[in-house]
Amino acid sequence: MSVTESLARLFELDAYEAGERPDARFLHAVRDACAWHMERCEIFRTLCCQEGFSPEQIRNIGDLPRIPWLMVNVFKRYHLTSVPESEIVATFTSSGTTGQASHIAWDRGSMERQDAMRAAIMAGMGLVSDRPVNYLIFAYAPDIAGAKGAAHAQSRYAGFAPAADSFYAIHAGEKGEPAFDAAECIDRLRAFSVTGLPVRMIGFPAFAWRVLCEMERTDVRLLFPEESLFILAGGWKAARNEAVPKTVFADIAAARLGIPATRIRDVYGFVEHGVPYMTCEAGRFHVPVYSRAFVRKPGTMEVLPKGERGLLHVVSPYNLAQPSLAVLSTDYVILGDDCPCGKRTATMEIAGRAGVSKHQGCAITAAELLKK
Repeated sequence: MSVTESLARLFELDAYEAGERPDARFLHAVRDACAWHMERCEIFRTLCCQEGFSPEQIRNIGDLPRIPWLMVNVFKRYHLTSVPESEIVATFTSSGTTGQASHIAWDRGSMERQDAMRAAIMAGMGLVSDRPVNYLIFAYAPDIAGAKGAAHAQSRYAGFAPAADSFYAIHAGEKGEPAFDAAECIDRLRAFSVTGLPVRMIGFPAFAWRVLCEMERTDVRLLFPEESLFILAGGWKAARNEAVPKTVFADIAAARLGIPATRIRDVYGFVEHGVPYMTCEAGRFHVPVYSRAFVRKPGTMEVLPKGERGLLHVVSPYNLAQPSLAVLSTDYVILGDDCPCGKRTATMEIAGRAGVSKHQGCAITAAELLKK
């Protein structure tokens, strides 16, 4: 069986299936992807040889941490690929203003797999709808998005309910510069509210929060149908000083828009890895079948048990264009189980950041607008 065939079998599964079948298919795909990258990427092959690693050593889920991992910052310094440049169809970046951007490449098959897992995750969360909706997208409009990874990912979430109308909150200003105006967004929401259709608001939470705060300040209340939805992705990043607890955000969203907490979903991810982790109706991030997550202790790098705080180490075989098979992030997390939503895959709590200045994603560029 080829690596693309083993990946296809993995992607046949529901996003949150748990048990022996998804584990077996995941392990098969990982072994094949390891062999693929070792054969085609000299740096990854050298790293594996130095560590004495071979794909045959991966026999169960507990063996996955043995795969030589790359720190996210490696992708800021090196252009690592496992396919010819002619097969790369897209390259996305993470950082906006720090001068250190990760450049992550995708071939066509890997792009299609990323779209497929996003669709399966939305379906698994019960968020796919046939009813038309209006979209307010707190992300860069396509004409100014460039290669920003978050902008690409956020726009993709606007495809899971038919669009009656769409508005990008970050768009080109009079001189072509990125522009954002909370009052303009509220005017759009007013127009959306008279249609009687649900609204879906997608993108950076800091911009959504600015709109809610402006609604509070001007005492605007607009009640939307219960199918309405927030999908908050990209993080607060450089606007982290404005970050508010989820409960505060949810209370104001309910009061000003009629959207309950169960319809506010967060998405965690980073461009160097590419797998989206979404919260369920209980507010917990879930690890989908396309990934396995571990926690490492800073300093010693030992793997920690569930329930302990450490650096997030993720494994996913889907991207064959670049050896991002096993990546160590600069985020602290706590892994868990037994979510009240009923899903049996591992849960993940984001518990802080290590070295924030070295891992500011493209949301930091957007955050500059919030200072204006």
